[in-house]
Order: sequence, then C-alpha cells, then structure tokens
Amino acid sequence: MKIIQKFSEDDKKELEHLLSLQYCMPYVPLGNRKLAHKVIYILTPVLYILSVFLFVVQQYAMFTVELTGGILSTVWIIWYHRVGKKFEEKVHKMVYEDFGRQTEAFVDESGIIFNDKSIDYADISNVIFYDKFMFAIVTGNRFLVIKVNQAEKEYIQTILDKNKHIRQELQTKPFNLYLYFKGK
Repeated sequence: MKIIQKFSEDDKKELEHLLSLQYCMPYVPLGNRKLAHKVIYILTPVLYILSVFLFVVQQYAMFTVELTGGILSTVWIIWYHRVGKKFEEKVHKMVYEDFGRQTEAFVDESGIIFNDKSIDYADISNVIFYDKFMFAIVTGNRFLVIKVNQAEKEYIQTILDKNKHIRQELQTKPFNLYLYFKGK
C-alpha cells in the first residue's frame, strides 16, 4: 500500500509537541513558557541579592531558602541553555524540514519503505498509534513517523498482527516519545 503523507501546520505543531521536552514540565508557570523563562532570568539575581540582605540581617533560615532558590534557578538556566534549548531546536528543525515536504511510504508484507530506506519488520519492536500518526520504534532507538488515515491504519494493523514480536499500542491521550524511549 502506498501512503502519501502531507503534514499540515496543525500536524507539525502536534508532532513537535509530542517529540519535545514540554511534557517534562507538566505545569507552566504564568501559562506562557516565554514569560516563565523571562521571570526566571529576572528573579535569579534578585534571589541572590535578597539572600545577601537576609544574611546581613541574620535571618539564616530565610537566607538558606533564598540561596537554594537562586542556585536551583541558576542550575536550570545552565541546563536549559546547554541541553534543553538545543534539543528543542533540533526537534523543531526535524519536524519543519523533514515533514515539511510531501513524502511517500510503501507498506507491504515484506516491510516498510520510507524515503528510499527499507525497514524490515524484524527491526521494529513497538508500534504506537496515536490519532493520525503511527510511530514505529526501530532498533537503535530510532523511530519512524507515518501519518495514516483509518483505512491505512487497519491495513498496517493486519500486517503487524502477523508479526507477533511487534507490540502494538493505541494511545488516546498525547504522550511524549522522548519519555517513552526513556521508560523502555
């Protein structure tokens, strides 16, 4: 079966959300990520200044709390700029460049051909169906994303049922693929 994929802007946004680290932060303060980042950047030096003031007036318990908050904020800022921001930029580039053009996938009894790369079913360990996406977890902690409609999904599931080693999952709620990999 030939599957022609054309990702809309909504599909790209949803896919980027599923692949990003946003699920690692379950609660976004102030309801806006950029505003929350600005608040952290502004409050970190304020916490250090306040802790010095509390030390001078001999409020050692509050000094410890403020200093700990400042240190944790600093650690988060360093982590975000060294790891988190680069990861999010890489995901954004992958989603908007790789999925920005129309692609074709061929699915049959022998395997999946996607972007001229052949993937055998023996190399696939898990398949996750979510909404209109199929995520195939391939050996080597790689994954394949295919946008499928209901008929294509049913066809793929009949083929996967013949391959007993492939675990199939149906996700009804949004999930994070990064955390899924980490948990396996």
